Amino acid sequence: MNSRISIKGLHKAFAEPVLIDVNLDIAPGSIHGLVGENGAGKSTLIYIISRLLESDRGLIFLDGKKYIAKSRRDSLDQGIALVSQELSLIDTLTVSENICLMALPNKYLTVDKKVLRDRTHKLIELVGLEHVSPHASIASLTLAEKQLVELAKALSLPESRAKLLILDEPTSALSADQADRLHQIIKDRAAEGLSVIYVSHRLEDVLEISDTVSVLRDGEVVLQESADRLTRKTLIEAMSGEELLGRANEGTRKVGPLRLTVDSLSSPEFPKPISLHCHSSEILGIAGLAGSGRSELLHMIFGLGESRVGRVLLEESGSQMQITSPDRSVEYGMALIPEDRKTQGIFKEQSVSFNAMIAGLGKGLGMLLSSREHRSIEELMDRLNVKRNGPSQKIDKLSGGNQQKILMVRWLNTRANVWLLDEPTRGIDVNSKVGIHDQLRLLRDQGAALMVVSSDLEELMALCDRIMVLSEKTAVATFKRDEWTKEQLLEAAFSGKTNQKNVDE
Repeated sequence: MNSRISIKGLHKAFAEPVLIDVNLDIAPGSIHGLVGENGAGKSTLIYIISRLLESDRGLIFLDGKKYIAKSRRDSLDQGIALVSQELSLIDTLTVSENICLMALPNKYLTVDKKVLRDRTHKLIELVGLEHVSPHASIASLTLAEKQLVELAKALSLPESRAKLLILDEPTSALSADQADRLHQIIKDRAAEGLSVIYVSHRLEDVLEISDTVSVLRDGEVVLQESADRLTRKTLIEAMSGEELLGRANEGTRKVGPLRLTVDSLSSPEFPKPISLHCHSSEILGIAGLAGSGRSELLHMIFGLGESRVGRVLLEESGSQMQITSPDRSVEYGMALIPEDRKTQGIFKEQSVSFNAMIAGLGKGLGMLLSSREHRSIEELMDRLNVKRNGPSQKIDKLSGGNQQKILMVRWLNTRANVWLLDEPTRGIDVNSKVGIHDQLRLLRDQGAALMVVSSDLEELMALCDRIMVLSEKTAVATFKRDEWTKEQLLEAAFSGKTNQKNVDE
């Protein structure tokens, strides 16, 4: 069988070996799934193929010829396009300009707007962004919309030149229907001869779309098999993971006293007032499609946005405290972990310890922390099994799962007892998910009140005591544990109704 891309004996080391004698063959028109824990070497491998990194040794052949590319642009010119989880879009440019950035049409030394519009119209429509103006700035889009623009950018390569499409966590910010549409695009392009490397922690997606799946563990390929001969369990075992939902069947639990009350809250981004409550020792899930208002709701509760209307009240030992700003939220023990850790969560280029301590500094602990405080941070990082080279290591150098754990440490250090978590396990591996789920259950059992937004209904059903469903920025239903089904949750998410019967029972 002829290979579209053939990898022979690839090796890469930084302080430690990251890839060890990797061999892969991908046929023309084949969809090849690539899975592994964070730190297994997946990103390093795809960055070497797309020439964001150089290998230490080994060879790559493209259509039978030795593949030599000196840059990502050179790689793209040879027909290899990458859709990275770390988006490469420029916020100050428009949707169209980002899509055609590698080949902007010129006319009299300026960008030809008409040609630009014509080139991007079909691509925008193809990826499901018909509602987005091609002239809109990237900064104005949601994370899901940005991810689809990144896909359109990769698909802008002419079909006659496109040879390999590399997708790194392509559905991490997408709703179920957006992910289905993406998968159909991939299958259609593969049927036309395009080869695809599909990297994802959503193992069901990998098994559904892939022809072949390879598992990386500690830099080595430990399994390569036809997808129809694999199961989620066999993949997790190969990754040395653990069954994520193994502790999900907890039954109905008794919750504690009322801790959080949201009363008729609204904003320009969330125009329909919403009311809800959350108790101590309770996890309240927030479900809904992309654009349903899940992130906006958490931001409003935390006090973000100057035009917010309504009340957010925290209750503790008979006292009632009103949240009017993010400063008050932190002061009164509320934590927010945002959806996009890269742009809203971590402080890039800063150390692991700085990122872990910054919320505590905001509570008036002072800029110079005691050795006891440093020890406390280290103990928290050890408890969450954060893999790091030391407190001074830059947080950018950690895997996505370890960055997410640092955000957990940040708020554990403040002893927060009301947690707002937006996609807390987006784009991280199975073991990291298990660790974060265990930590959330521990916080619940210690009396914290938690609100969790997730696009993964299985995750919400595993964690939550109640699930509220948003549709078109309206709370349409709330279900108690043992009273919901996945079909009911999906039906509510698509309903778009304004009837709020049984919304906060």
